[in-house]
Amino acid sequence: MSRRFLFVFLLAFGLLLSGLIARNGTPAMMALPLIAYLVAGVATAPRPGSLRLQAERTVEIHRDSDTAAVTVRVTLQNRGAAVPALWLQESAPPGVVVAEGSLCRGASLARGEEVDLRYTFHTAHGVFRWDSIEVVASDPFRLFERHLAVAAPGEVVVRPRVKRFPSFPINPGLTLHSPGLVPSGRAGSGTDFWGVRDYQPGDPLRHLDWRRAARHPGQLFTRELEQEEIADLGIVLDAREQCDLPSGAERLFDFARDAAASLAEMVLRHGNRVGMILVGSAVNVVYPGYGKVQLNRILRVLASAEAPGEASRLSLDHVPLRVFSGRAMVVVISPLTAGDWQIFPRLRARGNDGVLLSPDPVDFVKTGAVDEAGRLALRLARLERRLTLRRVSQVGLRVVDWPVASPLAPLLRRALQPARGGRA
Repeated sequence: MSRRFLFVFLLAFGLLLSGLIARNGTPAMMALPLIAYLVAGVATAPRPGSLRLQAERTVEIHRDSDTAAVTVRVTLQNRGAAVPALWLQESAPPGVVVAEGSLCRGASLARGEEVDLRYTFHTAHGVFRWDSIEVVASDPFRLFERHLAVAAPGEVVVRPRVKRFPSFPINPGLTLHSPGLVPSGRAGSGTDFWGVRDYQPGDPLRHLDWRRAARHPGQLFTRELEQEEIADLGIVLDAREQCDLPSGAERLFDFARDAAASLAEMVLRHGNRVGMILVGSAVNVVYPGYGKVQLNRILRVLASAEAPGEASRLSLDHVPLRVFSGRAMVVVISPLTAGDWQIFPRLRARGNDGVLLSPDPVDFVKTGAVDEAGRLALRLARLERRLTLRRVSQVGLRVVDWPVASPLAPLLRRALQPARGGRA
């Protein structure tokens, strides 16, 4: 029963009691409409066994720009007795602002009828889940209410938009011993010329260097090709609150997330292996894999990634580098804070080739007009950042200082294609 029922019941009881005490029939006559009102509510109230409601949820995503429009539709069907009054109330996921439609709706359902609840919200990324929808069934006067949670499961993953990099090969220091498209730096089966050696019994005749043999009578030589193998890439994405800076409606972490998604897509597109570690309030790991399935795993983790509401106690030194193989090229995407550089000596000690992709927080948050103290603070911040990046480069890693307003692909092309020493 509802508060309305209690109010009407107490009012009718009070009128009857006052009439009995005063021995006056007028209050009793005034209570009769209220009693009839209560009786009608009891007669039309839904019974517990008569409520048979079934809900179905459908979710559609429409993406025309960096923001996706998510349309949610919940269809409630009545398979039991008629319900005079019905109220649907949806619990939206945290952070969702409805742009079209409504989260609640009232209706009356006869047996076999349906009612739809539809709304649309906009988001750039995220993982959204629903378990049920709240339903309130009552009589027409809302005197007796029954609250139900009707199962209506649903989930939608709005993946961050991948800005495809133009294709360019990467040349890591080490490769996996599996056939691929990346030059491995040693002789084997491939398409590019590697060198010439003396002929050995069993060498294919099509690889003989007849021109050199003509200049050296009595000797045969074999042309060697460069072995092509698979590259192994590990991405470490810094999602801690202390490394996420706001500037108007933009956040620095959004640029870092988009860079991780685009880099993973480009490397997987060429048949290589990619794994990822995301460091936020906790450490989230996507173990190395191949192909579109692996890209979907990475994008799902990136979609749900948000900088925590408070500073994380983790540092980059807590990253479990054992997730990546010893032959992996590890790309660390982080603005870096004090004390975060210890991960880079660990990388070199494991023998991994490494790249630091560092979005520039000073360039991101700087304002146009500042006073003398502000200009001095910016100079100090830039100096501290240069010293930190130089310290990383002295360990032996390549450093990409990325002003987020500049295109990233040319910077990565130069960083991932180093000149290899010692080649013939």
